[in-house]
Amino acid sequence: MIAALSMVVILAIAVWFYQTAQQLNLPALAWAIGGVVIYYGGFLLWMQVVLRSLLGESFHTHGFWLGIGMDVTSILAGVISASLFRHWVMMKKGRKPFETSF
Repeated sequence: MIAALSMVVILAIAVWFYQTAQQLNLPALAWAIGGVVIYYGGFLLWMQVVLRSLLGESFHTHGFWLGIGMDVTSILAGVISASLFRHWVMMKKGRKPFETSF
């Protein structure tokens, strides 16, 4: 079930980045792929670096609920990473030179 949730989130991020890139006149497929890569980067960083160091041996011998929590928080970390990347990089890349925000 968690794997299905992750796949839905990946698809949603790809569509979100694709549509945003089209609106900003950026290469849509490249940005969609980039959004998925950033999602996986945040997911893996959280799972393999943060959780592994926080949980120690429990990382490998966890129970059902801890496993669910690990997966869900990793999905959230991926979503947050992709969202921040979209806001800080993609939106600025698509901004016209004469557009400034005050």
